Amino acid sequence: MPNELPEPLQDFARIAPAMFERVDELHRVYLEHRGAGRILPNTLEAMRVELTYHSNAIEGSTLTLRDTQLVIEGREPNSGKSLGEIYEARNHDRALRQIESWTSERRGELSESDILALHSAVMADIDRTGAGQFRGDRVLISGTRFVPPGSHKFPILIPRLIELANRPGLHPVFRAAELHYNFVAIHPFGDGNGRTARLLMNYQLLRSGYPLTLISEERLKEYLEALEDANEGRLEPFASFVRSCVEDSIAKLLGVEG
Repeated sequence: MPNELPEPLQDFARIAPAMFERVDELHRVYLEHRGAGRILPNTLEAMRVELTYHSNAIEGSTLTLRDTQLVIEGREPNSGKSLGEIYEARNHDRALRQIESWTSERRGELSESDILALHSAVMADIDRTGAGQFRGDRVLISGTRFVPPGSHKFPILIPRLIELANRPGLHPVFRAAELHYNFVAIHPFGDGNGRTARLLMNYQLLRSGYPLTLISEERLKEYLEALEDANEGRLEPFASFVRSCVEDSIAKLLGVEG
């Protein structure tokens, strides 16, 4: 792979060696517990509900955690919730189970069709024309000076994004952070980029034997600041942020302090 990457893609392999002792130890213990059947199905289901709740809350959804659980169970949430928000919760849960099935039923490598299928699941019944379709015009991201590339660059950027995502050698946590960042930097869809990016991050982790990782809505400010740092070429804060989220999520599943 050539050293030079087209903007705005970033190679997280250039980050200085990081401290992975804690996340590696937590991962080891998680695998032991999973192999022994000590990770209970209801604990995993609770993590799925929380992940869906937080990912949508980051994007402005007003559904509560309880509302989200009701939607996933096929029941009506509390009154006053929009149909769009209900679809967002339903769709995210379906997309989450889709990436789980990918890692258990087939080879792990990511493809362009996977990205389109995942976005189609996220935006089903919300954006009937844009779901599963790369955008054709420019977009702006509110709250940042960063301007994503025009769609005319996608024939170069999307294959390189996938090439980076599938290469071996990088620690799985940094590889997940890299895919998340590069996807958001390209911003290939008109809507649903954040939710799709966090799902792709989890796909990278699942294919390497990690459990689901949630980015909490309570850490939104830290999340956005780390992304802004990465936009300016400082990758370490975002990589470390994702690593801490992985550590916290594994610790939560294990019932130990984060």
